[in-house]
Amino acid sequence: MMRRRWAEHTVMTDLMRQALLNIDGIGSATGRAMPLLVALFALASCATQFDMSGERVARPGPEWGVVIGSVVVQPEPLPSDKPSTAREASSASYEFDVAQIQLSDPDGTHAYAKQYRLNTKAGEERTFISRLSPGQYLIRNFQEEGMVGLAGDLDLVFTVAPGEIRYIGRLHVVIPRHTSSGKPYRFAIENAREATLALVSKQYPELTNAVMDGPMQVRQYPGP
Repeated sequence: MMRRRWAEHTVMTDLMRQALLNIDGIGSATGRAMPLLVALFALASCATQFDMSGERVARPGPEWGVVIGSVVVQPEPLPSDKPSTAREASSASYEFDVAQIQLSDPDGTHAYAKQYRLNTKAGEERTFISRLSPGQYLIRNFQEEGMVGLAGDLDLVFTVAPGEIRYIGRLHVVIPRHTSSGKPYRFAIENAREATLALVSKQYPELTNAVMDGPMQVRQYPGP
């Protein structure tokens, strides 16, 4: 089955950095990067699991919305004539940081901003279903678990609408197999709606009959 790509992006940056990149322009560090990084570390300890498929998720009323989607982190293919000698990304686990955002808190770093995390293993697609308060949410970045400096910015936003169930897409991240400096990573938002909803319907058949499309997308900033 073919998947339609809603968007695709290649990021030429250093995966082994210690500070987040400037969200206004990929590849340039700014003075606000370190304070933001400190805030994110402080918030990480109080994050809730983004995937709520282990809980009872009912059809939402006006005070909630539901989003369904999936993520996969895939190492780039290894050439057949190249032996595997160094530590490779294919054995890693990854974490995605998600937060509810507002106009007054565009990065979701305020003390009362709701924080979430989503974990997955390299090469495995992780389907999620989340019941959330209405509003806009930001998928900030992904990072390898247990390695503080290994991360990549995403800056993706999606909207949770009151009383609605939305399919927000499949986030497909392709990373260098050897996580050395200066190599690019790519990510695409793909439409894998049919396969994802077929999987979710096994546990939540009542939620997959009225799903609307509301794909995540790269956050846009007003021009100067």
